[in-house]
Amino acid sequence: MRKRKILIRCVWGGCVGLLFSLSPFGESLKPSSATDGPLAIYRPTEEYLKELVANNKLTTGPYYSEGTIPDFFVYYPLSTHKGCFLHDSSGFAGDIPLQGLFDPCHMGFWDYSGRFIKGINMPDGVQLKNLEVEGSYRWESDGVIRFPKKQIVIN
Repeated sequence: MRKRKILIRCVWGGCVGLLFSLSPFGESLKPSSATDGPLAIYRPTEEYLKELVANNKLTTGPYYSEGTIPDFFVYYPLSTHKGCFLHDSSGFAGDIPLQGLFDPCHMGFWDYSGRFIKGINMPDGVQLKNLEVEGSYRWESDGVIRFPKKQIVIN
C-alpha cells in the first residue's frame, strides 16, 4: 500500500511539473498587445484634411472640423478585430473609394486618422473600434517628438 501512495504522488508531481513547464508556451499563444507593434505617424495633407471632415458621417468619431484637426496622428496600424497589420489602401487595386488603411485578413477599414469607417470592406452591421491612438506625446524640438520611453525624429 505504501508503494502505491508513493507512485501516485510521483505521477501527480510529474503532471504538475509538466504543466508548469508548458506555461511559457501557452503565454506565447496569446495575441500581443498593440503596444508591441509598430507605431505609425501620419501627417495629413491639406487635401486630406478636407476628406477627414467630409468623412465624419461615415465614422463614430472623433468628428473633425476645419481648424480642429491635429497636426499629425499617431497610432498602432493593427486591426482592432484580430490584430493584423493594416495596409495602405493606395497600393490596393480594389474597389475602396477612400484613402486609408485596410485589413486584408479579416476585413475592416480605417481612415488615416485611425477612425473606423463603417460599411467599407466590412459586412453590413459590423462595427469595429478605432485604432489605438498613442495620446501621450509632446514636441521635444523641431522635428523631434517624444513618447513615453520612445523618441521619434520626423524629417
